[in-house]
Order: sequence, then structure tokens, then C-alpha cells
Amino acid sequence: MAMLVCLGIGMFIPNVGLSHMIKKRQSKVRGGVPDALDLLVVCTESGLGFNAALRRVADELMISHPDFADELDTVCAKIKAGVDMSDAFADLVERTGVTEITGLVNMLAHASRIGGSIAQTLREYTEDFRDKRNQEVEEIAAKIPTKMIFPLLVFIWPCFFIVAIGPAMLTITSSFGN
Repeated sequence: MAMLVCLGIGMFIPNVGLSHMIKKRQSKVRGGVPDALDLLVVCTESGLGFNAALRRVADELMISHPDFADELDTVCAKIKAGVDMSDAFADLVERTGVTEITGLVNMLAHASRIGGSIAQTLREYTEDFRDKRNQEVEEIAAKIPTKMIFPLLVFIWPCFFIVAIGPAMLTITSSFGN
């Protein structure tokens, strides 16, 4: 029986730990995407080429978002080695598992294919991404009152009634007692 328990622990605990670590890293990478997009917009509009801007953003994000900066360094190295930009970004999406970057990859690939302005493409995607993020936050905020009903009814309302009605009840019971 002990051997079966040890076997079960050895088979499932590493998977649980690994999935927890994956989710944690994905949330760190996801947290660095908005800052990276804003920096990319600023760098490309200031006259840097996309590869130089990507390298600069990776260097700047090393302090605040080191996980995403490492991924951007890998993308820069692949592009420098001759891998197509869209393939390098597709590999980034596959490596990180962050699907929010997929839209960026598609837009950049399309802009490079048709010869459009990468700075304008980045600006539009950043605005769309910011709107999407604000909608997600508003959705979470809209759920808060529903989640607060149970603690409110169980913990706060009884205390309120004790404080509000308690002295009056004590006065009434003492007057009926006399």
C-alpha cells in the first residue's frame, strides 16, 4: 500500500508543481506585455528599426520583467540568426503559452508582408490591447458585489444589528423587567 501511495505521489506531485510554475511564469510574462508594447511604440516612433527597438525594449525590461525580457532576447537572437520575424514570434507564443501575443504576431507579420508602418501597427495594437485589458478589469470589478454578498450577510449585518438595535433592546428588556 505504501508503495502505491509513493508511486501516486511520484507521478502526480511533479505535474501539479510544474503546472503551478508554468502558470506563475505565464502570468509574469503576461504582466510584461503592456509595458513592452508601450516601449516598442516609443522606440519605433523615435526612429529605431524594429530589431533595434526590440533589443532596446528587452534591455529596458530586464529590471522590471526579467522573464519577458529573456524571451524577447531569444526572439532578437533568432531574428539576428536569420529566422523570419513571424516565425521567431510564433516560437515565442509557443514557448510561453501566452496567447495574448498571437494577435501581435499576426499584425506584425501582416505589416511586414504588405510593407505597412510597424510603428502605426504597434500603436493600434497597443490601444486595442489596452482596451481589452480594461474590459477584463471592469468585468472582474463587476463580479465583486456578487462575491461580497455572502460575507456581508454573514459577518457584517449581524454586527450592525447588534450595534444599532442592541442598546434599544437592553433598554426595553430593563423597562419590562421593572
